[in-house]
Amino acid sequence: MEMRRLWRALGGVFALLGALLAVMPASAATTSGNLIVNGGAEAGYCTTDWTAATTLPGWSVVSGSPDVICYSAGSFGHPASPAPGTAFFAPGNQGDGAIQQSVDVSSAATAIDGGGIGYNLSGWLGGWTTYAGYAQVTLQFRSGAGQQLGATATLPTVSAADRSSATSFLARSATGTVPAGTRSILVQVQFLQSSGESGYLDNLSLTLNTPVTAATLAPPVSQVPGYDHVFMVMMENTDYSAVMGDPTDTPYLHSLMAQGASLANYHAVYHPSDENYLAVAGGDTYTTGATYWPHINAPGTNLGDRIESVGKTWKAYEQGMGTPCNTTTQYDSYYEPDDAPFINYTDVSGNATRCAAHLFDTTQLTTDLKSAATTPNFSWIAADDYYDGEASGNGSVTSLKTQDGWLKQTLAPIMQSPAWTTQKSLLIVTWDEDTSNADNQVVAIVNGSQGTVPAGTTSASRYDHYSTARTIEAALGLSGITANDTYATPLNDAFVPVSAPAPTSTLTTGTPSVPHGSGVTFQYATPAGSTSSTNWIGIYPVGVTPGSQSSLAWQYAPNGSGSLTFAASSLPAPGSYAVWYLYNNAYSPLAGPLALTVG
Repeated sequence: MEMRRLWRALGGVFALLGALLAVMPASAATTSGNLIVNGGAEAGYCTTDWTAATTLPGWSVVSGSPDVICYSAGSFGHPASPAPGTAFFAPGNQGDGAIQQSVDVSSAATAIDGGGIGYNLSGWLGGWTTYAGYAQVTLQFRSGAGQQLGATATLPTVSAADRSSATSFLARSATGTVPAGTRSILVQVQFLQSSGESGYLDNLSLTLNTPVTAATLAPPVSQVPGYDHVFMVMMENTDYSAVMGDPTDTPYLHSLMAQGASLANYHAVYHPSDENYLAVAGGDTYTTGATYWPHINAPGTNLGDRIESVGKTWKAYEQGMGTPCNTTTQYDSYYEPDDAPFINYTDVSGNATRCAAHLFDTTQLTTDLKSAATTPNFSWIAADDYYDGEASGNGSVTSLKTQDGWLKQTLAPIMQSPAWTTQKSLLIVTWDEDTSNADNQVVAIVNGSQGTVPAGTTSASRYDHYSTARTIEAALGLSGITANDTYATPLNDAFVPVSAPAPTSTLTTGTPSVPHGSGVTFQYATPAGSTSSTNWIGIYPVGVTPGSQSSLAWQYAPNGSGSLTFAASSLPAPGSYAVWYLYNNAYSPLAGPLALTVG
């Protein structure tokens, strides 16, 4: 009898629990998954070469050349859980750098606007021995119109002292409330150094305590049309500024830019030369340091293999080769066999018949251009070491004149050939690396027949040699070789230029979060009608309307465009601030507020 009463009582309890669960909203018992795409770097092609740039799937590179490093590159302490994967994010070889991605949370708009939705940001931050460099992660909450809402959220950083000067990762986390109206969250990562090595990042995660439809990893969409022929030219050792600052000595190059597209934010991926060639031809730099033919012997799949696999044709034409597949300098003392990358692949160099069928002197190009049928689907065209700019002066005036003359002599016949005039053909001209090793920025020019590349196009989007590899693959209908080229953004702006919006004033910074003891630089620009010698930039507390109280720091911005640097230490304390670009000694906003976090 007592047992029956007990079961009846328990039955009532279970019924009540069931009724409560039935009316509870689903969001009360669930959270989103990790909303950051590839937050653990596992989708990237990791390298053990600390100086090699790689593609970061899911992320956009804002500055520098961050890379994906394999854990096997060293010994790294880390938290006990979760177990580390195979790779992490590192700063690469160009000093400070930054990456970002925008997380779409619009699917949770109703819950977010109702208030009380929290976020959890977590990750492993680390660094190298006693070096003070560190990684900094921030979140900016943005409305549907792209305006920042609320303060910037920051993941606590890890100093060398925190790590006890050991090479290791420490777990960090931050929580808070998502502002109502948020439709996207900008995730920014900066790799910062005071000297030597910057910091590292792994296992980055962002979750909300409500369901959100998360993005999935996919290669960037290609806008590259299909082509019958692609011509690739890579010159040597010339800074971007050398070519762009000297149109007098590079008239042919500048005519190519006027006829097609010039990419103003294009970067090589390595120093020195050969690894840059290999990045285009095989999606990897393969070697470490100053390694050249015949010591590379890459066993991997290359662009030639991919082209043949779809029944298309390819040849490499090299000035000074003389006879097919010759690797000696008997015909030209400046000839270098590896100025076209294919001799570095063992399935070419180790197969005499295949090598002789694909590697030719540039004199053969004249014959092959006589008809579209005899023009390969893909052609790599290389000058010898004098005419490619290296031995003639590495971007000096003499070198520029030499390169420009060779390019005109070599490329003009291509643009007059049947392959160009009767079929769709693509030409890409770039350089292997810069000379100054400042940021490895080099010129890149894209031209297309049949109106496929609009004349006079320019682009400020960031591209690199992996972008060129992806563009060639898209143009010829080929699959990717590694994650570097597969997930690289193609040179899309060359084919579908971004429409120029009506002129507006702008205020930007590449470092929205800075230490209190450092400086922060703001870039500004305004249309001619709004230019004034008394326009100014002011820094205010968050939420303060300019004019309602004095700015905390300010400077005149007298030109139509320019940059101004403020000392973050001039602000009263670490914290969040709002930066405004204001008109004519008054408080009419030209741009802003721009969020600034001082740590």
